[in-house]
Amino acid sequence: MHVNIKINNMKKSILLNLLLSFSCHFIFLASTFGQNTNVDTNGNLPVVSDEIYRSIVQFYDYDSDIPLDAGIVGSQKLPYGTREKIIFTGVNYSRVPSYLVIPKNGASSHPVVLIVDGIFGSKERWFDDMSWPKGGQVTKALLSNGFAVMILDAVYHGERSAENDYEGPSLKYPIAARNMIMQTTCEYRRAIDYLSTRKEIDSTRIGMLGLSMGGLITFQMTSVDSRIKTAIAGVTPQLRNPKYQPIESATFASRVQCNSFLMFMGNKDSWYTMKEAYQLFELIPIQKKEFVEYDTGHKPPVEYIEKVTDWFVKNLK
Repeated sequence: MHVNIKINNMKKSILLNLLLSFSCHFIFLASTFGQNTNVDTNGNLPVVSDEIYRSIVQFYDYDSDIPLDAGIVGSQKLPYGTREKIIFTGVNYSRVPSYLVIPKNGASSHPVVLIVDGIFGSKERWFDDMSWPKGGQVTKALLSNGFAVMILDAVYHGERSAENDYEGPSLKYPIAARNMIMQTTCEYRRAIDYLSTRKEIDSTRIGMLGLSMGGLITFQMTSVDSRIKTAIAGVTPQLRNPKYQPIESATFASRVQCNSFLMFMGNKDSWYTMKEAYQLFELIPIQKKEFVEYDTGHKPPVEYIEKVTDWFVKNLK
């Protein structure tokens, strides 16, 4: 007896996603984590071979032909620009809430800075002057200099806490945390796809600013996506766990391909040593790069606001 089974396109995509997730875990466990990923007792960063990198980087790709189904669901006039709330389709058909702020300087097309917050952060923090990243001050400084700004809620963060049973993100479970960060990176790639549809945005001038967890994502993005022209990574942690190898900054640093890169770190930060910080910087293969050491811990100092603004003015306008 012959049974005809009709599977629509969405079911096929879901099946492929399940197979991809299984393959992802299998390849990582069998190929990546099983070799050359032990913590170096001499304090050297856990870099990977080209072969292992090729195994890892394929999971930062995404189906670009899946419709974004983007919509503007809210708009607010701010003193320095117009903030739009935008929802678009991310990875595994998730719906990603974001803000796009267009400066009110009268230009027809603007360079744009993608901002990636740290763990426990949200897009809302970038409109609060007193938040951990001093986000409101950074956003105003960028908009005042003619940059548009786009910020997403990362997986499990902000409005997306429902994806984690309304619990905050956690590093307690390394594989879950790893997948959270990898998915967020792919969704920032989808955000760039969306920006290319907006006439107010010059998609040839895209910058990125990432702090802490956002620093990890910035190293990933500048390695896997050539559309980013310049980037800044601040207080980027070293996770020191072989299970985090697919998201570690050292895995990606030597593959950074943007035109310029600023890295700043705090010499009192417990998430890394300054030896590790300088090693990471030296891995970045481009000529136009700069390292700034601040006398601080894991909290960005107020001085960084002027530094990152000047960097984008010089390298993105």
